[in-house]
Amino acid sequence: MSLELKPKQQSVVDIINDCPEVDTIYLIGAVGTGKTDIAASVGIDICDTFEKTYWTVFRKNISTAKRSVIPSYLTMLDRKNFKEGEDYTYNGQDYEIKFPNGSKIGFVEADETKDRNGQKIKGINASASHIDEADELSLTMFTTARSRKGRRNTNGQPSIAIITLNPNDVEHIKEVYMRWKYGGNGKYEPLPPNIRVVEFDLSDSWQMQSDIDAMMTNPTWWVERYLKNNWEYQDESKTIFRSSIFAKAIVKSYESGRKTTGYDVARDGIDRSVAVDWENLTLIDGIITKDSNEQIETGKQAEWLIEHSDNFAIGYENIAVDGVGVGVGVIDGGKDRGAEFAVFKSGFSPDPFLTFGDEPKSREDAEHSQELMAFNNLRSQVAYMLAMGLDSGKVKILESFPFLNEFIKEAQMHHHEYKDKVFVLESKESIKKRLGKSPDIFDSVLMGFWLQLRHEVVMEWAGIM
Repeated sequence: MSLELKPKQQSVVDIINDCPEVDTIYLIGAVGTGKTDIAASVGIDICDTFEKTYWTVFRKNISTAKRSVIPSYLTMLDRKNFKEGEDYTYNGQDYEIKFPNGSKIGFVEADETKDRNGQKIKGINASASHIDEADELSLTMFTTARSRKGRRNTNGQPSIAIITLNPNDVEHIKEVYMRWKYGGNGKYEPLPPNIRVVEFDLSDSWQMQSDIDAMMTNPTWWVERYLKNNWEYQDESKTIFRSSIFAKAIVKSYESGRKTTGYDVARDGIDRSVAVDWENLTLIDGIITKDSNEQIETGKQAEWLIEHSDNFAIGYENIAVDGVGVGVGVIDGGKDRGAEFAVFKSGFSPDPFLTFGDEPKSREDAEHSQELMAFNNLRSQVAYMLAMGLDSGKVKILESFPFLNEFIKEAQMHHHEYKDKVFVLESKESIKKRLGKSPDIFDSVLMGFWLQLRHEVVMEWAGIM
């Protein structure tokens, strides 16, 4: 397997080789254009060339790194014809790639909710670094991660930080982008000479044209921002999940309360089985129990859910499982093992008794509330209430939620429309046809949230229903 760099990717190598004054390179641009890949290629080459190099890769969540940036590095080693066991070894327990010359690549979590003020990563002494998806990191963690390079460079290795990201609405990231693009125009100061920005576009992509064509069917605002590099494009008229509602929903802690879990099911193929946990109207955690191209029987998945419920005192009735398709196998598997899971079907009729707990106060109020806002099915209703809850501040997302960015992207992919005054969310089947995969994070979030809303109703209506 050979590696052929495209011009923008080669320019990153040229900057490192020819511009010793540069110690920070920001890589931005369209999705799938090899930003992480070229960072991996550079890191591998530096480790292989200079003995006793410590190249540190920072990612907000190590659970996400295991499915994204770590496989990218291992794939890049293969593309560069490195042989495992001969040219390098990988320790999946310590998340380290080691080379015979004493160099190593370490993958490190940079989550402020688990490392207050970055105390743990302050002890890292790296030669150079790669900060992946830097827009996910808090300012404290980002600043601390950037400062850890240049500490093991006695063998001539460059002190360089490669930062891969999309310039989303994160102030310290957006400032770099604006200074690079508009610096010197009077409003923004130009970037200092030690910082370079390389912007990738679709001509730099290694993806197949069919994959690019599929992404072009996404909402206009997403295509403009993430495929055409129009980072200031803000038209989100087709989605109820505007970027602003997520920004104000993120919290560092939450109060204990009723626990619920949503479980989206897949048995084989590229779709995943995903469990997400809610507590007290706060989205707190998630795990992939069946990854893409794995095959796990539904009975085994039912056993996992039972164990998950027992370990975290959730309660089988507080676990919602997709009741369509292969999800039925998990539901039946639970029954066979004495566990009665809640059944969620997207096509169910809207539920007039779903509430955040403050309204309605009577059965008549509940019925009247649904006359004011009509939905075509239960999935549309729960999605709408989730968006409104995030916007109002009633619903929160824990900052350490491992699938935060993926959830936001999947949520914002969904179009909506009003048909005869009825709110209609784009169906899961339509999304899957456009994206080529199921929005499994989003749907598991909806299912767990549905039970949070049902719980409020049970508490309020106890004794009169």
